[in-house]
Amino acid sequence: MPTKQLYHYQQKDIDTLFEKLESRGTNCRLLYQLPTGGGKTMIFSKIASKYIEQYKRKVIVLTHRTELCKQSAAALKMLGIPNKIINSAVKRISRKETYQCYVAMVETLKNRINDGLIDTSMVGLIIVDEAHHNSFQKLLGKFTNAAIIGVTATPLSSDINL
Repeated sequence: MPTKQLYHYQQKDIDTLFEKLESRGTNCRLLYQLPTGGGKTMIFSKIASKYIEQYKRKVIVLTHRTELCKQSAAALKMLGIPNKIINSAVKRISRKETYQCYVAMVETLKNRINDGLIDTSMVGLIIVDEAHHNSFQKLLGKFTNAAIIGVTATPLSSDINL
């Protein structure tokens, strides 16, 4: 299946992000900013693909809206990355699960983790789409063995209190 070619700046950014991941390890927290229309979904899909191939660990893409969840899952699939959406129908993820990539809404994932239905130790990388939303903060501490990459066009919240 042919995949979309990245622009030079996109590939350079991915290479830079991986350099940072490799030098900082699992406690790495990175924020990647790219303007609207710059290809954030394609970039984080390529990051997920490379991470799975290179580290053989699972990736979770976190979103805060249903349409972003579906868009992310479709972009990953287009790159040949089988993935599973964690939604209200998914009650448990078995250790025997063969998926290397999951796409989840924040609240649904938080509920599954709090109910003890998902083992967070299996995850090596969390990619947070629209990372300027603070709804993700409550989840990130649950993934003690995972690096985190936040992706956004607007890294500063419009809420002055945040």
